[in-house]
Amino acid sequence: MRPRLCSRPSTVLILLLLSAIALRAYHLDFQSLWSDEGISLLRASLPLPQMLREMPVEHAPGYFVLLHLWIQLVGTSDFSLRFLSLWPSVLAVALAYRLAADLGRQRAGLITAALLACNPFQVWYAQEARMYSWLLAAGLASTWFLWRLTSSASPRLPMIGYIIATAGAIYLHHYGFLVPIVHAGFMAWRLWRCRDLAAVRRWVVVSIVILLLYLPWLPRAIRVFSFPGWRSPGDPWQIPWRYLTAYTVGDPMPAPWQAWLPPVYLILIVIGALTWWRHKPAAGALLLASTLLPLIVVLALALRKADFHERYAIIISGPLVILAAGGIDGLRRVRLGMAALLLAGLITASGLALFHLYTDETLHKPNFRAAAARIQTLEKPGDVILVDGPDPRKVFLHYYHGNAPVYDLRDLQDAEADEINATLIEATRRAHRAWELLYFHQPGPIQVWLATHAWPAAETMHNGIRVTLYGLPGIPSRSRELDLRFGPSLRLTEVEIGGETSPTGDLKVEVGELLRITTRWQVEAKLPDYKFSLRLYDLPGRLWLSEDYVPQNWLAPTSAWIPGQPATDRHGLLLPWDLPPGPYRITMRLYDVTTEQPIETEEGIDVPLAEIQVYPAASPPPAEAIFIPSPVNQPAGKSLILRGYGVSPDPLRPSHPGELSLWWQILHPLEGGPQLRIRLLDAGGAIWAEGTYPLTLGIQEWWRPGQITRERYLLRLDPAVKTGRYRLELALIDEAGREPVLLSIGDIRVQARPRRYRLWHVPNKVGAYLGEGIILRGYKLAPKRPTAGASMKVTLYWQALARVDGHYKVFVHLYDETGQLRTQVDDFPLHGDAPTESWLPGEVLIDRYTLHLPADLPAATYRLAVGMYDPVTGRRLPATDAKGTPLPNNAIPLREIQLR
Repeated sequence: MRPRLCSRPSTVLILLLLSAIALRAYHLDFQSLWSDEGISLLRASLPLPQMLREMPVEHAPGYFVLLHLWIQLVGTSDFSLRFLSLWPSVLAVALAYRLAADLGRQRAGLITAALLACNPFQVWYAQEARMYSWLLAAGLASTWFLWRLTSSASPRLPMIGYIIATAGAIYLHHYGFLVPIVHAGFMAWRLWRCRDLAAVRRWVVVSIVILLLYLPWLPRAIRVFSFPGWRSPGDPWQIPWRYLTAYTVGDPMPAPWQAWLPPVYLILIVIGALTWWRHKPAAGALLLASTLLPLIVVLALALRKADFHERYAIIISGPLVILAAGGIDGLRRVRLGMAALLLAGLITASGLALFHLYTDETLHKPNFRAAAARIQTLEKPGDVILVDGPDPRKVFLHYYHGNAPVYDLRDLQDAEADEINATLIEATRRAHRAWELLYFHQPGPIQVWLATHAWPAAETMHNGIRVTLYGLPGIPSRSRELDLRFGPSLRLTEVEIGGETSPTGDLKVEVGELLRITTRWQVEAKLPDYKFSLRLYDLPGRLWLSEDYVPQNWLAPTSAWIPGQPATDRHGLLLPWDLPPGPYRITMRLYDVTTEQPIETEEGIDVPLAEIQVYPAASPPPAEAIFIPSPVNQPAGKSLILRGYGVSPDPLRPSHPGELSLWWQILHPLEGGPQLRIRLLDAGGAIWAEGTYPLTLGIQEWWRPGQITRERYLLRLDPAVKTGRYRLELALIDEAGREPVLLSIGDIRVQARPRRYRLWHVPNKVGAYLGEGIILRGYKLAPKRPTAGASMKVTLYWQALARVDGHYKVFVHLYDETGQLRTQVDDFPLHGDAPTESWLPGEVLIDRYTLHLPADLPAATYRLAVGMYDPVTGRRLPATDAKGTPLPNNAIPLREIQLR
């Protein structure tokens, strides 16, 4: 009786195949194409005769012909390109099940399908526009047809299928030849063991047909042995373990699973090999040949030329998992519960690895899409693009559709300095700015030329692709001489800022422009590595832009500056498109890279360099140029549109500085002096934050219709606010006090800290007071008798008696017998998570500090004292004992400590 389709194995297999489809389709086009996929698209876009004629020796033509035909039907979107790899990967899951079932263990086939469906290695290559999922499917199909060819009473259809699948495998990739090599080994064993001459003759016949089919390409394929390879040599003896790890757990598997699971799989594979052999020796021989023979061939090739990668031998992965599935199935016969638990654990681990694969950007492909989008969004007329990496036709031009000319600089990799200089001068001759895209190698002569001839802005990284905007010479500038010392060894002698002169005599710069800043220095002694920090402040003192960098992107760090010689630093500040128009000042500070301590000058830490006037751009920027966290697009009267909002931090935290950013678009000049009221309300309408601010939006006379600007507003939450979502309500109020324009624009998350109101145990009671609203209930010390050079944990038990108005810092001081301070620790309560102004009446805080004891402290008696002070003025809160008697120095004494 034939089994019904809805019988249990069929139902389970269908569910597994649907899961395989879902896991492979999820985020299919989320990642950018990368160079190898770009090669696929570039090659498949050629006319077929040209493609075959120009095919390099390292590639077989099969996949590229398939892709050529495919894109004629569905186009070249990332999703459609990768979908061609998705469905053969799902087919491989079904073929692996079918092979295992026909070998005699249907349950092992279902386990195989389950493991392959969620295998991270298989999902990765199902989501890549390359031939590897096709290669696995062809290899499994060929092996299945071989089994049917040797065991079927009617071998005609298996022979035809075997010819198609095996020829397909060797036309897909040169490593496809592992398939007939495996089968030759298996048939030799079968001839020796079973004397099955009829099956061997059939296999020889179909193999001759396959050879004849491959003859047209064979002369070119043989030349692959002269191909030098793509990678630097690796250790060939790593291959067995590398391949086992890749095919079972994959690179995305997090620690410690990645270290634990391969040995587990290896044990299962050994058990599976024994199980398959005992069940049916021919099945065991076929699976062992399918895993061991390719590994031996790959190892032999790697010993000759150490250029290898796990994906080339992907045909091993299917039989390897079938062996492991046989091991789980074999354990089932001994202990069903253990086998089921083991299978569930392996699937769970693969699910965790897939989660990392989907979400961890460090595992993703180089992001050409984001790199191209950044350039296309921020480019201006007069820009050029310099690509120092792979052929830009491979991937970059698949995504970039802007107007800037693109220069391919690959030919300059080994060029002489004169050729580099001439080429770059010609490429940038008519340009105002240059975008540099660096990938595949470290900075070199091209980057040195750009750093010394132009003004680099802050780079952005896109998974290994560096994008840097450079300002080029040719615009007006203004300079002023200085004589300002930064420490004992460095003097700032001149500042030069690029920009037009405004009617008021100030420097005039538009939003979206690159502000060119040149500083000239005199080096008087050997310097450490300093970082430079350029900052842009508005007149009220709000920081709008800050960039920290090492001169010339580490190509000329200050430690390499020559004493007694002048030095020059150039840097560009890219002004945001949503910067409000108006006056700004530029400052610079230097700090030590190692200690992060800023360098003091006569003018303080932040040295004023220049004042500038920022004007809106001549035309509104593209929408993509302004990132708005929460777009809303709501009209606010006749003159304004609210484009969106964002909060920082997100979620907001009570009594911590919070900021609301609003993006406004001005349609017409604002009448009068409107005020903006901001409220944060809970579901019941209670107000938890409120403030009223003038709606300035910069200097409105400079605005152009349609321009978008960002304005920032301080948010102070009631300390008693609880964790949850709160409604943000805006109201525009005019001078006449007419009915306000209300905007209810969305919810904002608030994260309050956990609070406690009861102390069950206090080791050492105190009962001293700080100010009017704080009592120190007690403390705990660990260890009780510390040693010099060690650390001591000090736990303080505070309780709020009332609301605290100030923002205070805690000090923990250790004094010797003479009253000299020997060591201390100062910090805000709960390391800043519980500022004193957020304390509620009755609340208890368990506040922990670590006091480091200097190694040179002599053994003696010391005393501890604690208290609080205003970090701005240094003034301490008054300290009194339990009877209200003032304590000396406004410090609460704790017990004496005997240092060993």
